[in-house]
Amino acid sequence: MKTATLSTKGQLVIPTQFRKALHLRAGDRVRVRLAGEKLIIERDSTTRARLVERRGRKLLVAPPGAPPMDAETVKLILADFP
Repeated sequence: MKTATLSTKGQLVIPTQFRKALHLRAGDRVRVRLAGEKLIIERDSTTRARLVERRGRKLLVAPPGAPPMDAETVKLILADFP
């Protein structure tokens, strides 16, 4: 079990291994709730795509509720970039 120290401002640093496991980065939102005597911290529903590694390959995973993307749509979006 990992421990963390609460700052004088009430801030808590989430240990690196947990941030990596949840793919959390600076600016990401988390939900906080009480369950009896426990504080539960959960990743908030992501609103952006994220890069994950599966079977040695990197994949871009769309957030929940994102519209389906086909190759033609991706080409059109990428055409807007310099």
